[in-house]
Amino acid sequence: MKKYLYIGIIVFNLCLFTIINEVEANENQEPDRKVILISIDGMKNDYTNQYVKENKLPHIKQMQDNGISSINPSTITPSLTAPSHAAIATGATPNQTGVVSNHWHEPNTALDNEESGFQSKSQVPPLWIEASKQGKTTATIAFPGANLKEGQQGDYSIYSGKTRSPSNLESLSFSYIKTAGWVNSPKSFSFLKETKFSIIMKNEKNRVIHILAIDSTDDQKQNYDTFIFSDDKKVDPKDSIVKGKQWGSLSLHMNDHQPAGFWFKIKLNDADLTLPVQLYRTAVTSSLISGPKGFSDEIEKEFGFYPAQDDDNALEKGWITRKEYEEISTRYVMWVTKVSLYIKQKYNPDLLMFYSPHIDHEQHKYLLIDPRQPGYSREKSEKYMSYIEWSYQLADKVVGETLNSLNKNDYLFLVSDHGMEPAHSTLSPNKVLKDAGLLTVDKKNQINLKESKAYAIPSGSTANVYINLQNREKGGIVPLDEYESVRDEIIQAFKDVKVSNKNGKVIQHNLEDIMSMIKTDNFSFNKVKEHMKDIRKHTFTKKIHPYEKVMKNINKNITVLNHQNSGDVMLIGASGYVMGSGIEKNITPPIELGTHGGNGERSMLRPVFIATGAEFHKGKQISSTSNLDIAPTIYDLLELDVPSFVEGKKIEGIGH
Repeated sequence: MKKYLYIGIIVFNLCLFTIINEVEANENQEPDRKVILISIDGMKNDYTNQYVKENKLPHIKQMQDNGISSINPSTITPSLTAPSHAAIATGATPNQTGVVSNHWHEPNTALDNEESGFQSKSQVPPLWIEASKQGKTTATIAFPGANLKEGQQGDYSIYSGKTRSPSNLESLSFSYIKTAGWVNSPKSFSFLKETKFSIIMKNEKNRVIHILAIDSTDDQKQNYDTFIFSDDKKVDPKDSIVKGKQWGSLSLHMNDHQPAGFWFKIKLNDADLTLPVQLYRTAVTSSLISGPKGFSDEIEKEFGFYPAQDDDNALEKGWITRKEYEEISTRYVMWVTKVSLYIKQKYNPDLLMFYSPHIDHEQHKYLLIDPRQPGYSREKSEKYMSYIEWSYQLADKVVGETLNSLNKNDYLFLVSDHGMEPAHSTLSPNKVLKDAGLLTVDKKNQINLKESKAYAIPSGSTANVYINLQNREKGGIVPLDEYESVRDEIIQAFKDVKVSNKNGKVIQHNLEDIMSMIKTDNFSFNKVKEHMKDIRKHTFTKKIHPYEKVMKNINKNITVLNHQNSGDVMLIGASGYVMGSGIEKNITPPIELGTHGGNGERSMLRPVFIATGAEFHKGKQISSTSNLDIAPTIYDLLELDVPSFVEGKKIEGIGH
């Protein structure tokens, strides 16, 4: 009897000991960290800091005050969107990712065959793939490189799909109808009117959209204020009902089952609809969605289709106002944000990465700050800068919503891929090759690739020059034993290019700034010093080399050139120059006002790096960081093994 009693006591104590240990272990165990990374394309370090100081970005300031930020963040060279995002996602340079530019030439194809860096697959796995392999749950929303077609998406992933039809401005004439023409039509105090328009689709059946006009006010007047958009004249929940000049949207079903649709706005002037009415509609856009069963339907039900990102064409043609343009862009940015935070809240991924392109887009269009730029005036520059400031404030809204969603063990990173410089001129590298006898044209002045020894593919302020080498290129004509001499010819041709420095306008601009400071009692010794330095530089520099760097692919320190996708020669333009594809003139007006691609350590090309989290220092500034360091820092936070291909290093001194 005593024997069984002793055994019972021992078993009881063992069970009690086990329970106590489990309780203590649970109390001591820290909840898993979660990481959210937002990449804002083109967000400049200098502008971000300037707007923060001016109290225009309260949420980003909150991040800085409660976290860490880099004084001199840098990105890779070339500082282009696709290669830079590949570096952020992998911690590796283009030498390993193979993403050497936004556009490059593929070996063993025709010399002018281009590959898009936005659709290609990184040759080393990105963060979200590696994290998934090691048991973490990941989500990627609109993030460059997380392409579902290439199988490189996160566990929950949304990526832009095809544009099924471009935007358009329709002219509509309404006519009276009989009620029998529509099913379930609502009551109208005036006779119903209808019209229709067609959408020409790419690789899909063209669509006819019917519009029913309703007078919902009993005021004894023809006052059509409500419109129903339908593809079948049957009024039901899938149709879109809008009031007057409000925005509306309509979803369309595609053969490949991708969620798709468009937004629209009626330009209503006469409520009786006796005169033609204009209707603006965005492009018909779609998306690729990947996740567990039912995830795509869930996203479409909660948020609708993937909206259009912007519409420069409509703005330039006067179809929409600047305000409406901003509404389109805001809709896209906040759609991505809200979907991302919904996934964060419902599915609780360990790693969430999402992206916004709007700052980059505005700066390419409106970075008018250099007096050498065509059309520059202080008034126009101020107007254009207000557009750029708006884009930064929209990014601040994204940060604010994300901060509000954070839990105590969440870590938020705000990064960008590069900054932006003003462009005053376009360089034409293929014109240089043509003048050197390395690229030939036919009688119609079209490039004759069959007889050309070299061809340049530009991207931003960079270009890759490819030699038409036998047995490497399809139809190659340069024998292997002539490779070195042809490459030397290319290098010398670009090194010989010199252009006159457009110094007069710059000197005058600096002097006017100094006089303005004196007159307005806003004198700053440091600013005067900067202006005088700029004046001296432009006074004594009469000629410049617009091709600032001409590099060949044997320099082991230039990692971008050690990959088969890169050119045999790489060109980097001096500040102020963007590369174009023309063959008529060496220098032409800029194809865009803002550009990037040059040395990632140039002050105006510096990206942003800000991070906040429970274990990070508050209000601490780090002297420098590299975009290559982001991935290894996140690997460390998530307690994951760092892959051997990672070239960046964990950022030190950021945590307690």
